[in-house]
Amino acid sequence: MDDARSGSEEAREAEFQRILHNYEQYLRFFPDSAETRYNLALVCTQFGKTDRAVEEYRKAIRIKPDFCQAYVNLAGVYFGRGELNEALAWAEKAVEVDPNFSPAHSNLGFLYFQAGRFEEGVAACNRALEIDPSSVDAYLKLAAAHLQAGDYDAVIHACTKALEIRPDLALAENFLGTAYYRKKEYADAVEHCGKALALGFRVDPGLLKALEPYVPRGGS
Repeated sequence: MDDARSGSEEAREAEFQRILHNYEQYLRFFPDSAETRYNLALVCTQFGKTDRAVEEYRKAIRIKPDFCQAYVNLAGVYFGRGELNEALAWAEKAVEVDPNFSPAHSNLGFLYFQAGRFEEGVAACNRALEIDPSSVDAYLKLAAAHLQAGDYDAVIHACTKALEIRPDLALAENFLGTAYYRKKEYADAVEHCGKALALGFRVDPGLLKALEPYVPRGGS
């Protein structure tokens, strides 16, 4: 087992080095390509090379200071490393760089929620929806935050809106099932957890167990 894992890790590292070599060859001739450095940062993130990802995102931003998505992704890398304050700083810069980029606001909202700044998080996600009323991402981030805060009607509203846009959203169905269960509206909870399961979502086994008495039984 250890040998197999070691071999897999070696193969993955070899693949990363091969891709990295190709990017570095290109950057020898076009070092000021912000898009190339951005794409390299994406690859580094995928392979868990977060230090190099941070370096490349920062270089892309220096070359192209209005590269909003690079700010957003850099914030994501810092959040993934547990550096919430640094993530917030870059997410706030993303909004400053392009105030009309909806994903920048929804991602900032998520980070505000993680920092315990609930009202600011709601405001940021609502701003994302003002810019792009079809932002499923913003609705889901609101639903998750309201679920944690215990505002189940707000969860239902956000998820219903998200499902109007994308009816196959398993996560929204799961949030609805959880919200209805906590409201003790068990028939609706069963319905939405069932839809989440049908869409391939791994619903909390404890929740499914609790809902068993409310699952309709077939006739004799």
